[in-house]
Amino acid sequence: MTNDNLSKEERRIQELGDKSSQTLLFLSVALVVVATLKGKSDASRQVELKQAMYWWSWALFPVLAGILPIKEFGEGKIAWYRVVRWYKVVLLWTAILMIGWGAWKFSGAISQVFLTSVYFEYQQVFWVMSTA
Repeated sequence: MTNDNLSKEERRIQELGDKSSQTLLFLSVALVVVATLKGKSDASRQVELKQAMYWWSWALFPVLAGILPIKEFGEGKIAWYRVVRWYKVVLLWTAILMIGWGAWKFSGAISQVFLTSVYFEYQQVFWVMSTA
């Protein structure tokens, strides 16, 4: 029964490590998108983009800590594996909360950018139609 529990803990730790890796990939792409949009948005959206970048940058730390291979320090010990699993769960949820708050700020910035660009495109189309 102990080997079965041990293998379940190992699988769960591996799943959490995989989720941390996927989260790190998301954060990498998200930070590049924010950096790209910062140069293309007006001054009113800069604050929200900076806040999104701030929260997503801080979310990198728990994600990176969750990828650390600390399972090997107590290899084969069920009690240690449970500690490692909870450690990874707490770190991942901390990162998810930071990512969520950053996404909230990003959505505020991006919705205004899209609304502004759609408005200007509508004006251009209307102007072309009225001059024809």
